[in-house]
Amino acid sequence: MRTSYKRELDHNYLILEQEMFQSNYQTEMLIKNRIPGLLECTLSRMDKSAAFYYEITSRQNLRLVLERKRLSAFQLEALLDGLLRTAGSCEEYLLDTQTLILEPDYIYLDPDTWEFFFCLFPFYDGSMKNGLSELAEYLLDRLDKQDSGAVALGYEFYRMAGEENVSLEQILSTWKEGKTKEKTEEEGPQKADEGEGAKRTKPDMQAETQIKAVTDHSQPHSERGETTFLKKASGLVLRSENPTYPSMEITGDQFLIGKKKDVVDGFIKARGISRLHGKISKENGIYYLTDLNSTNGTFLNGGRLEVNEKARIRSGDYIGFADVKYVVDLSGELLYNKSEREEMAC
Repeated sequence: MRTSYKRELDHNYLILEQEMFQSNYQTEMLIKNRIPGLLECTLSRMDKSAAFYYEITSRQNLRLVLERKRLSAFQLEALLDGLLRTAGSCEEYLLDTQTLILEPDYIYLDPDTWEFFFCLFPFYDGSMKNGLSELAEYLLDRLDKQDSGAVALGYEFYRMAGEENVSLEQILSTWKEGKTKEKTEEEGPQKADEGEGAKRTKPDMQAETQIKAVTDHSQPHSERGETTFLKKASGLVLRSENPTYPSMEITGDQFLIGKKKDVVDGFIKARGISRLHGKISKENGIYYLTDLNSTNGTFLNGGRLEVNEKARIRSGDYIGFADVKYVVDLSGELLYNKSEREEMAC
């Protein structure tokens, strides 16, 4: 199975190639139907081989999303609910769940709604047991340890995935039954405590107001003018060509850029910028630019990168995220004015 990515007009595709292709029932079902929970798929024939084109436009794979984010109980439940729905769809269309690829790079989601889409490849010969165990172990390492619900659910999923002779359907149905039982048991006491619960929220609201006051106090509103500041940066700087958008100091080995503020390192509030748009990485002292399945493209010196294409960048190169343009600067000096400083502080 060879994996690649391609952009065609306004669509981005994950491509899986099968060298010796022979059509079967699963292939026909996959390409002729929109199956809930599965990535939409089209087929391109080439002599004896075939390429499966999976639609991933405006979606991101799970590994990328979790590079900067920890899983909450809600998000982990969304993943398991998505798997449960997809397993039900496979049963309805008589598809084999053994051909689902459960590696994080092949699990896609909408970062805003956390709706999941899975990749079913009719010729996948991986082990479902190994896939479940590896997925459960991967998720354990990325749980929000402050969320007790996420920790409990994550370890329960890990335990069930490690059992002998267990199927995906068994694990998910067992989890769903337990979830339904817990909800039923909690409904009675929860209604009885509604009045007391409302009283308990008042101190919380006061505390929130106090926290906001402290935060506001730490950001005085005195006018300092448009003074320009010169800061010594430790690595690469993206110097903005438009004063509307701040320059960015690239820190760490992985720096995500986009407009989804809670998951990126470099926030760009502009039309045309995708939620997770691009990435700058540092490997052995060398910087690389990667397009992250953006809708309007990531550009290097005027050329548009392919989906997930990684290209080396050097000082003086021109980078564009959609229409927002930067110049690469490795001199180590970051120049910014008052408005840029306030935007970066946000």
